[in-house]
Amino acid sequence: MKIHGLSISPNVRKVLVALNIKGLEFELIRVFPGTKTPEFLEISPLGLIPALEDGEFAFSDSGIILEYLDEKYPDNPLMPSSLEGRARSRWFSEYGGSAVFPCCAPIFQQRVVNPFYEKKPTDESIVEKVMNEKFPPVLTYLESQVPNEGYFFDELGAADISIVSPILNAEYGQFRIDESRWPKLASFVKRVKSHPAVRPCLELDAAVREALISGAA
Repeated sequence: MKIHGLSISPNVRKVLVALNIKGLEFELIRVFPGTKTPEFLEISPLGLIPALEDGEFAFSDSGIILEYLDEKYPDNPLMPSSLEGRARSRWFSEYGGSAVFPCCAPIFQQRVVNPFYEKKPTDESIVEKVMNEKFPPVLTYLESQVPNEGYFFDELGAADISIVSPILNAEYGQFRIDESRWPKLASFVKRVKSHPAVRPCLELDAAVREALISGAA
């Protein structure tokens, strides 16, 4: 299998972690967001990352990719077996993309992408507005939902990585969860980060960040 994208993208990272959970071999093809080459648009018509090639079959969208992987390779499932559990897993995957990601992306954009890749000044007013107004209600909701121990379900899965992957990008922009306000969530994020399926992705991220900072990306 081939995954097109950059590991530092939260949506690409979700897929890489899922592949690691399932023990599947893959090749990561470096593709930047917004790539519109004819070759890439054949795989991802909207130009979005990640895109997956599995033999002659190719498509994009991280959520669809995760469900495809779970259905084709059922060992080490990413979603629970019960109907209620699968609905709950899909909800947290949706919440990660619709609520968590929009809070994390501006932090990463302003504090990492702007200064190191686009050579633009950081607008701290955008960061402060997100962290003081938009993010706290999201973190408070997650604090009420994450488990005291372990993961949302028996093992690390789609729900966990969909919530934590965007938060990692906010952390790369010097954001830290206030453990005095959201202790369960802070502990949950640490558990996910320490999982053997996640750690290799953090190493890939570190290499991309170093390239961004050095101007070699």
